[in-house]
Amino acid sequence: MPSGREADQALAARGLPRTGGGANHSGAGVAPNAGAVSMTAASLQSELGQALREASEVTVCGVASREFITAIQGVVSSQGAPSELPWDVFRYVTPAPALILANRWNVRLGPVVQQWQSAVTALRNSVQQWQKTPNESGARDTGFHLLSMDLLYLQMSLLVKQRETGRQRVWAAVGPPSASGVEEYASYEEGMPEFAQIAANIREWADGASDFLTRQVDCTPVEPDVAEVGNGLLAAGTPPTDHKLWQLPIRSLEPYGSTARHHRTCLPVTICVVRSRSATGPVVLLKRRSHMTANDDFGKLSLLSARVLEEDVAVALGVLPYLDRESAQAIDAMWIEANAPSAGLTLSREAFIHAGQRELFYSTGLDIPENRFRLRGFQVMERENTDEQLFFCIFEVVLYRRDPDELGLAIQWNLGDSRVLSQVGESALYSGMYDSELNRLLLRGREWLNAHVFNEPVPVVSDGS
Repeated sequence: MPSGREADQALAARGLPRTGGGANHSGAGVAPNAGAVSMTAASLQSELGQALREASEVTVCGVASREFITAIQGVVSSQGAPSELPWDVFRYVTPAPALILANRWNVRLGPVVQQWQSAVTALRNSVQQWQKTPNESGARDTGFHLLSMDLLYLQMSLLVKQRETGRQRVWAAVGPPSASGVEEYASYEEGMPEFAQIAANIREWADGASDFLTRQVDCTPVEPDVAEVGNGLLAAGTPPTDHKLWQLPIRSLEPYGSTARHHRTCLPVTICVVRSRSATGPVVLLKRRSHMTANDDFGKLSLLSARVLEEDVAVALGVLPYLDRESAQAIDAMWIEANAPSAGLTLSREAFIHAGQRELFYSTGLDIPENRFRLRGFQVMERENTDEQLFFCIFEVVLYRRDPDELGLAIQWNLGDSRVLSQVGESALYSGMYDSELNRLLLRGREWLNAHVFNEPVPVVSDGS
């Protein structure tokens, strides 16, 4: 990734400020006040849950806290089957991707990218059960809008309008978080001097924001034996970094979650087989797929997976994504950054790994470095009753059991209403106990997964660093 100076230069070249506010900057300018309701993040979750259920309009600026995400997911869960958006308008205004990705660490996501990506993913997944894709352009007074602003504001400010009374209220972080990461929030009702100041800032950010663009990679469909060729090369001892393994050509960039405009499409997907050791034997982490966590196979158990996005390709090349350009122009710019290979722009190992890092943090709270993603192979499958082909790049990730106990941390991350992970003994996975719950890859790839992953012992790591 670019150095701090290089990132500043790259952002300046595109007219984006990098330092409109730091990680501890509070653009709302909140100060403690005797008339305010002050609360910690933990108590905020309960209050926000009630406010969201009673709201008609919601505007969030900055980076949504985990407590806010949990409150949103609580509203989603209480709705049962997908129905209409429960708010007249919901706006999420967050720093532009270029501002955030300039802060990515070298081999890990780093705290800035972690927090931001987790919030975007969670909100998009939670709200998409009511509205499949965010509204783009046009009026922003109805529906769900995912927006980006050219300000690096990493705390959260929130403006809510109550449906029955029309009264408004704001919540905002008070100063920087504590050394342990705990933030304190203040809440101000309409009519208080602080309310006017904070609400005006939130509205200004929302009015000046642009549509947030997330594009998934669409590839040219491949022959089914492409996976077998790649797996054969790996079995023959070909290093996982060898370019012969990474020949999947990028054809276009499409809005996230949309159906590609081509008749036939190939969607590249990173699969993480997350394994660990336990007192009763090897275990694997499976995700319960829902409208809040996945795009399909709702109700099924799956390995951790992530579609490859434009930002994954850009990060792998060490550049910022070209979100201000159309698909073809963005691909051409990244192709030039890749030194204009004759085979065109193809997906790299690093792009698949970055997608996996994003999913691992969202699902487990762990920031796993690149060198712990062990490439196990590839699978190509046709999605039933569609023109979509799925190209799976499968990695094994082993969680440590010493200090820190990563498996314990992953399970702790999933406690409560938002729990999505299950710890399953590998000996029980294909015992018949889970057959009706497993998704297509676990069922159709059973023989391959057993032969190339589960039949091998979980590696015993030498240290937890």
